[in-house]
Amino acid sequence: MSTNEPHGKHEAAGENEKRILYRTVTRELHSYSREELGIVAASSHPQVRAAVGFLVMAVFLAAVAVFSILLVAGPTSRGEDPMWSALVLTAAGVAGCLYALRMAKVASMAKRLRSQRGIPEPSARQLYW
Repeated sequence: MSTNEPHGKHEAAGENEKRILYRTVTRELHSYSREELGIVAASSHPQVRAAVGFLVMAVFLAAVAVFSILLVAGPTSRGEDPMWSALVLTAAGVAGCLYALRMAKVASMAKRLRSQRGIPEPSARQLYW
């Protein structure tokens, strides 16, 4: 494998677990386990990778779910039928909130593992020119 590649799967010497070769914030290659790496996104635009960012997303999506419940029940105050179609927004908000909380847990555990083991932070950039 070329050292110009940002990552690739390989077996670490003497270990049975799969490791991923990935660039650190100092542009060096480092071998991470999946638990140490955490959230990896292959994208060129801004992305959420930290637990705090995922928690902010979860709060926003929970607010969307609560607002959508108000959309369902709102018309009943005027004597109209509930707007049942807004339940799709409620389901999407709840599902997104649960997903964001799960990703926050993954990111938090990965950061804690890297801190305990003294492993450098992985880079958010995929390629350096």
